[in-house]
This record gives sequence, C-alpha cells and structure tokens, in this order.
Amino acid sequence: MRKRELHSSGIPGLEPPEVLIFFHIPKTGGSTMGGVFEHLFPNQYFHAHVGPTDSALLVRDTKRIGELFRQMPVEKRQLVRCLIGIHVAMDVDTIFDRPSKFFTIVRDPIDRAISNFFDNRNQPHLVSYPFIKDLTLEQYLDSGIGLDAHNHQVRMLSGCAELDAPWDPEGRPISTPPVERRHLEMAKKNIEDRFIVAAPLEQFSALVWFFKRLYGVPMHRMFYQVRNETPGRQKAESVSEATRKRLRAWNSYDLELYEWVRQRFSAQIAPLEPQFSREVARFNAMNRLVQRLGRLSPQLVRKRVRSLLFKPAALSQAGQPTSAPF
Repeated sequence: MRKRELHSSGIPGLEPPEVLIFFHIPKTGGSTMGGVFEHLFPNQYFHAHVGPTDSALLVRDTKRIGELFRQMPVEKRQLVRCLIGIHVAMDVDTIFDRPSKFFTIVRDPIDRAISNFFDNRNQPHLVSYPFIKDLTLEQYLDSGIGLDAHNHQVRMLSGCAELDAPWDPEGRPISTPPVERRHLEMAKKNIEDRFIVAAPLEQFSALVWFFKRLYGVPMHRMFYQVRNETPGRQKAESVSEATRKRLRAWNSYDLELYEWVRQRFSAQIAPLEPQFSREVARFNAMNRLVQRLGRLSPQLVRKRVRSLLFKPAALSQAGQPTSAPF
C-alpha cells in the first residue's frame, strides 16, 4: 500500500490528523458537512451506518460502530481519513489504531431544540415517533418524553453517558441526573484537548474554508449543497415568548457553551485575518453560483460542468483524493 502523505497545512500550528472524526450533534448542519467530506475524501471516509438507536440524544453505540468498522478489509480501514454521518459518543476514537482528532458544530440552543423537535416528529423509525408525531412543540415540552430540549449539546460533548437515556417504549417521561456546571466544564475541556476545531453553525462556510486550508485542496473540492432541511418546522422567531423563555432556562449551559465556542473559533481564525474572511466571502459567492447552475442547468450541462471541474474519483500518488461529485 502506498504511504499516505499529507499536504502542508494552511493553518499555522496545525497539521491534519491521521483520522478526523466529525462529532455530529443533531440539527447543526451535520448532513451538509458530511457531504463536504464525502467530496473531500472519496473512498477514504467511514460512514458508520449502524441503524436506529433508542438513545434520546440519538447517539449510536460505539461497540456497534467498531464492529462495523472491523468488517471492512484491512486495506480499506487503513485508507480511512475521516468518520462522518452519525451521532457518536466521545469514546468512538477508540475504534481506530491511529491518532485522531474530533471537530464539531454547535448551534444556538433555542433554535436547535425547535428544529430537533420538528425533525424527530418526521422520523417514523424513532422509538418516540408514535408519541410525538401529533404533538405541538409546547405539548412536547410538557410531556417530558425527550432530553433534547435540556442542554443537549453539553450532554453530548461532556462525554458523560449518564446524561443520556433511552426513550421509554410507552412514551412516558424520562429523566437523567441534571446537567451541572461541571458538565459544561468537561465539554469545554474535551474541545480544548481533543478537537482540532469547533465552530458555530452561522460560521459554517468559514469552517468549510478552514478545512480547505488545513488540507490544502482546491476551492472546487469544498463546494456544498444544504442537506436535510427540516420541512414544516416552526421558526424560532414565531415561537411564543413564553416557550422561548422556557427553552432559554432549560438550556442555560448550552447557551454558555455556544457563546464560548463562538468566541473560541473567532480567536482561532483571528491570526489568518483579514485574508481569511475575504477568501470565505469569495468562496460563498462561488458556491452560490455553482449551486444555482446545478439547480437550473439541464442534465447534460451539469454533466459537462462536472467533467470540467472534477476528474474521475481516485487516489493520487500521495494518497490524496482527486475528484468529487456535486
């Protein structure tokens, strides 16, 4: 097998990890970001589809993910450069025999909780679906059926398994130990020690460009389309002030984490400014143009554009991806 060589990083002080793990928190742009890495690393990503989960936080069992990974041929396992696609636990890095780093996206917790409820209400495979499919947001919050409106992001990023619980098969309220400040501090420490980057959702394009620089790839490899937008969801601004106040009270630690990540990411890219922001602005303009062409152009034109932008999917001599679809 060819020895893997990495491009020089365009982020001073950082080098790409041997394995990058996307710590995908529900309704934080994860499906869209997964598409970015499918394009960036064709044939080199591990998409750990292990089926439904009874976890109220939607986290998949690390043992099952590891079993699926070990079913791959050894040669393919050695080529894997990123894990994408599902909601994982903080111990998922133990399935790899190479050094790894996480990254994540966080979202305003009030907007995330609203989006998560409406998305879950459209997912028939969930244990909770029969009990929530006809509920309003307010009825759901009253029911106590789920945990996702209670500091969901801290629950996941703290790595504390006791802060998750299975949905009740009869739709009864579920509970866990309360989220405390120490869990928030654990989440921050995990990000500081084990994550190469964490960013807020509104900086999605900047995060994509961060990886463009980190891996030293051409701009066209990073173009993306928004995926998995929740249909029929109620916008945060249309939710009653009483409900929003309630969600703010229930997500006080998530709000602190979100603001901390926002400031931390700004500080992380500050040494790259002002050039970084100018590059992101150009990238956004080009990405919008490419997606508009993709939507409006006849199929033959789209195929021709693909042939001009991308070579056939393969690995270069350095083990780097050389192609990607739209």
